[in-house]
Amino acid sequence: MDGFDGDRVDTSKWLVYDYPDARVNPRTKAATKVEDGTLKLTGGVYKGKDLSGGIASRLNQKHGRWEVRIRAEKGVGYSAVALLWPKVFGKPEHAEIDFAEVIDSARQNVGIFIHHGPDNRMAQRNVRRDATRWHTYAVDWLPRSLTFWVDGKKVWSYRGPLTPERSTMGLALQNDQVCDRGPGFCRTRGTPRWVTMHVDWVKIYKRPR
Repeated sequence: MDGFDGDRVDTSKWLVYDYPDARVNPRTKAATKVEDGTLKLTGGVYKGKDLSGGIASRLNQKHGRWEVRIRAEKGVGYSAVALLWPKVFGKPEHAEIDFAEVIDSARQNVGIFIHHGPDNRMAQRNVRRDATRWHTYAVDWLPRSLTFWVDGKKVWSYRGPLTPERSTMGLALQNDQVCDRGPGFCRTRGTPRWVTMHVDWVKIYKRPR
């Protein structure tokens, strides 16, 4: 559990991204701060570069439940996302579980994506929500099973070939700069100077024995 009630990210729990020269999703630690009981990941132009922010949990586990309460400000060029990422990507398998990805610049559509394999096979669902408002997103990961929730309501149960079966995974929270996806995804003159993803709290549960 992390309620972000201090004045900075607890680096014993989280790794703060700082890769400003990355070709894809460049990020700076300057985009990440804790304020008023909220984690704020803010995309914008930092020292002449369009950058964003993110953090990754140092806790990795096989199976369990992850819950986050987030909201995302409108703005072309950035995608708020809560996801599970392997401790070591590609070893022993390529896997990624995006249980809330809000690339829609108006923040009215939330994507859920399961990625698996070196050829990036994918299954997905879309959920209509006003993501500018607070919502709680959750995923239950069990053997050969993924169940997704929004505000306590089940929105998708997946039991198929794309579930991770060998990975150890951890939570990542990112407000991605997504210009690498194409010109239509880059910030425009209409994009606010700063576009923030707000995270109220995080809860992580181990799989019941």
